[in-house]
Amino acid sequence: MIAIVAIICLASRAPAAFDYRESPPAALFPFFQAASDSSMPDSISNPAYLPRIRYLYLHFSGSMPYTLDGLYSSALRIGYGTRGFGFQATWNRFGFDQYLENTVDVNLAYMPVRYVSIGAGAVYYNLLMETKEASITTHLVDGRISILAAPFEWIELAFQQENIVSLFARKRRDILYPEWSAGAALRPLKGLVLVYNLNRTSSGYVNCVSASANILKYFSIKIGYAREATTYSAALSLVYKYVSVSYGLKYHPHLGLTHSAGVTLSMEDMNIDSLTYGSILSRIDEIQNKQKTDINVCSMEQLASIAGLEQLYTDRIMKYRKDIGPLSRNSLIQIGMSERQIDRLMPYITGLMPDEPVAKIDYRSRERYEQAQKEIFKKLVGLGVPAASALDLADLAVKGQRRAFADRISSYHSLDAQKKKKALELCAEPQ
Repeated sequence: MIAIVAIICLASRAPAAFDYRESPPAALFPFFQAASDSSMPDSISNPAYLPRIRYLYLHFSGSMPYTLDGLYSSALRIGYGTRGFGFQATWNRFGFDQYLENTVDVNLAYMPVRYVSIGAGAVYYNLLMETKEASITTHLVDGRISILAAPFEWIELAFQQENIVSLFARKRRDILYPEWSAGAALRPLKGLVLVYNLNRTSSGYVNCVSASANILKYFSIKIGYAREATTYSAALSLVYKYVSVSYGLKYHPHLGLTHSAGVTLSMEDMNIDSLTYGSILSRIDEIQNKQKTDINVCSMEQLASIAGLEQLYTDRIMKYRKDIGPLSRNSLIQIGMSERQIDRLMPYITGLMPDEPVAKIDYRSRERYEQAQKEIFKKLVGLGVPAASALDLADLAVKGQRRAFADRISSYHSLDAQKKKKALELCAEPQ
């Protein structure tokens, strides 16, 4: 079989005749995809997604392409994301004794605004072919660019251009074809992602669709179909804290099966948003009865069922209710929600406390201002707030800057919930 593959490569005079790229099991397809499910670092090939993976990770994967004896493929990737930036380096190896491809990528991404991210990368490609008929060694360098836009929380639009240099150097296209991918990812429910991509490859256009469902908090399943490539794919992933293990299966009616396996290690918990079946049923019932959820008395499950409310905010809301008290609109701003997000949330919730009027200070009376500041300062110190911080907080309180005051108080882990509540009451008192 290996000899046959080598003959095909030589006859076609195209060193990239395999048209195969090593990819982690969760990526489903052996080619680049602009849009994808970005819940795990091993499922993305678009650099623009990198800022979303906000922890250090290391991934290994390997496969048996089309179950051909002696043909192997493997990959290693390492990456890190932080607020607004992302980095990833990868190494892919594919081939057999007489034919070997090595690819090294370095990718960077930047998120200038919350809803847009741009990515770029450099690629080093090395090809070694050694047979009785010919000997070929190739070293090439190229690059890629990509963009990701998320105008709404439930949809993402993406584009990725590979091998930019090959766009202008046609002689390189037999080896590095300037393929591109454009697609969209939809999130109709928490834990469910539907993806469509249109790819332009060296073989022509390829339409591919996939669905990803996080059945449980630690278990995810993906399925996909590439129409023109006639490829069916499926992947299973098990996630437990800092470790993820995945298995993938690709089927081609003529070439056969490709088995792949991967392991991802991270420095932080790889939490994924899972489907909450009780929440889905509860949500359907609420829509039918046209009921709203009381945000200050509902359970965690009811809170998770609210359309468009991310798990990050459900956790913060429950913590705020426990540590500080009932929420108002300003409270939602304090936990990080934007005015736009709150407006979208309002049709589904009720029970928000009214925002208290901001206390005003008569700046014409300097003596009254200083007296009020001293009184609040003493009370804050009595609650356990450090003196240096208490002075700044007292100044915020008498000026009526309650939001900034609340943010500072919430950051003091040494204060229990009762003391934080008393401190907030000081800011609400008329001066």
